[in-house]
Amino acid sequence: MNKSKLIALLCCGLLIYNNAVADINSATITEATAKALPNCLHFRVIGMCIWFSPYTGYSETPLVEHYLPDVVVNVFNKPGDNPWTEMNASIDQAGKATEEKIVTGLSHDDAGSGQHSYGDIQEQNTFFKEADIVGNPGLTVTAVQPELLPSTATPLFPYYQSMFDAAMWRGFPDVPPALAEEALAMGANFKYHIGTDLINWGGLYPHEGKVATTNDAKAAAVIAQRAGDIITAINVPGHVYQPLLNECGQHCKAAPIQINSPKTQFQMISPKEEDSCDYFGKTLTYGEEAERDTKGAYSWIIWRYYRGCRDGAGKFVQEITF
Repeated sequence: MNKSKLIALLCCGLLIYNNAVADINSATITEATAKALPNCLHFRVIGMCIWFSPYTGYSETPLVEHYLPDVVVNVFNKPGDNPWTEMNASIDQAGKATEEKIVTGLSHDDAGSGQHSYGDIQEQNTFFKEADIVGNPGLTVTAVQPELLPSTATPLFPYYQSMFDAAMWRGFPDVPPALAEEALAMGANFKYHIGTDLINWGGLYPHEGKVATTNDAKAAAVIAQRAGDIITAINVPGHVYQPLLNECGQHCKAAPIQINSPKTQFQMISPKEEDSCDYFGKTLTYGEEAERDTKGAYSWIIWRYYRGCRDGAGKFVQEITF
């Protein structure tokens, strides 16, 4: 299915499904994006770029750095709980049916949910959640600002939906480990945990919907980080997703979604709307207030770091930093 058909499905979703329990929509996401621009954009001119065209000669454009609110990541307990109305009404409905077929085909059981892994219903202090990542409709508020670099994300385009990736997301034992790379990283899990110094919210690996923790909001944050890693890391094995590109022009790059890095910042928009952003894992406590206001469902805007030049006339020659 091409992008135009997917976006049309999302836009008409509310007409075919009216039972979603949600607290945000495309309009409120766009408003939240605009409110956070003063705190999350961090625009700076850091130099100039030189271009050459055989027709016009040499020219210059600014070398800039800033963040863009590329995508929205939603994390929730089960189909029907997605806090974004349009997603509940469209791709989640298709995803639910697909998930049931995948899980039933592999296990002959229904696709369940809850605070335990698929294989151990007695497991304690473990959270399992679904996740999706969709292009931010609020990118429209940045697209009209010509001094900014172009986003690589497409508004309302679904980059990841864990229900379509149900086997890998559930860690089925009979899914072949496309996982040499992932298993190796899991062996060094401390190196890849979300958190700085001795703070540990949870591991980046495996790329599954299960997190062992006692904090619902931290579990959701870890799962959001894993889903983000899937769509911007190179060659994540086995998973079903659409990549979010990191190249935004001849001399323009967006940073991949990373752990413990100020180049990837999260702005919570549900259940609590914030107008600031930061990376995960900086504090021992997180989300306790939000936890009380939700039924295990969260949404964040992911702001990615961009650096480079808008394409100039002709071929890029060099950059000069101030």
